[in-house]
Amino acid sequence: MKDESTIHIVQLGSYSKPEVKEYYNEDWVSYGDDNDYFNYLIDRYNGSPTNNAAINGISEMIYGRGLDATDSKEKESDYKEMKELLNKNVIKRITHDYKMMGQAALQVIYTKDRSKIAKVAHIPVETLRAEKCNSKGEIEGYFYHSDWSKYRSSDKLTRIPAFGTSKQSIEILYIKPYRAGYKYYSPVDYQGGLQYAELEEEIANYHINNIQNGLSPSMLINFNNGTPDAEQRDAIETSIMNKFSGSSNAGRFILAFNDSKELAATIEPVQLSDAHQQYQFLSDESMRKVMVSHRIVSPMLVGIKDNTGLGNNAEELQTASVLMDNTVIRPMQVTILDELEKILEYNGINLDIYFKTLQPLEFTDLTNAISEAEIEKETGVKKDIEEEVKEKVEEQIENVE
Repeated sequence: MKDESTIHIVQLGSYSKPEVKEYYNEDWVSYGDDNDYFNYLIDRYNGSPTNNAAINGISEMIYGRGLDATDSKEKESDYKEMKELLNKNVIKRITHDYKMMGQAALQVIYTKDRSKIAKVAHIPVETLRAEKCNSKGEIEGYFYHSDWSKYRSSDKLTRIPAFGTSKQSIEILYIKPYRAGYKYYSPVDYQGGLQYAELEEEIANYHINNIQNGLSPSMLINFNNGTPDAEQRDAIETSIMNKFSGSSNAGRFILAFNDSKELAATIEPVQLSDAHQQYQFLSDESMRKVMVSHRIVSPMLVGIKDNTGLGNNAEELQTASVLMDNTVIRPMQVTILDELEKILEYNGINLDIYFKTLQPLEFTDLTNAISEAEIEKETGVKKDIEEEVKEKVEEQIENVE
């Protein structure tokens, strides 16, 4: 009888970067292995607590307290139309998509004569795939499918033209930042932290499974009266498992069937004496690297308390908040605002729009804010109630002098 022994090595693969592929028999462009990169991002959002907190915190900072305009008083009718057209729930969703997915998309719905944009609606960006570029390198449309993981070549896709490329009643305004080497899609800005987000998930899953299975195999049960057939072995194993396994019984066991006692199975456990320290290091390192990838200056800004001491007092927290607002939040807001202005421009609306900040008034840096409009953009405070702001400006100028 031939004795066979096999060892299976399981490798945990991760995405190093999203792969973009054009297939000759498809009009749309694939994103990620098996065309599932967006789903991969959603899984990392749902599975990693640090990644989840970072995305939620930063997307809330981008939206702030919603859209406003510095000239809202002078152009009341335009301002009212803008608020109706760019619904706050729609804007909240695209700011969340933009941070989480690296891009966002809007359905632009025109009036019958296309003289105006009648409505702007959010469309989940994961439901869209870009059409192959034309000869000029321009993307003229996007294909919609409710769930691309279930897409089959026989499925009929809905093609929606890109904004400004057709005369149809609905178009897609696709919002994405420039990324070198990527034409159709934009990888997320926290790309380098995705492997650590996945590692954080795996650590949690390991501990959960360990607890559910009694932390480690605790029993070796030998049957030394011969080896029964497969059906009998399964029945015996099920019976013992129902009786002994489970977290309350410190529960896993190893079941061996032997032809005799002399041929009984032996166990050689592999134990880590400092396993708890290793898992603690991996957990802390994953958390740190995910936050670094999101460029979080202080964890407290997104509701995460750590033991580094950074940002644990008001002065450090203020410095961290101003730095993150200027280097992370504002650039994302600018990209989104530039695209929203295209919608307003089509309707003949000319407003100086901005996102009202969540920054506390005492955290705002007004040193370089010269005009009343700039002060309003920094603080979100209208000029008719800005006496407190003016006092702060004067105080900061005196300190600089």
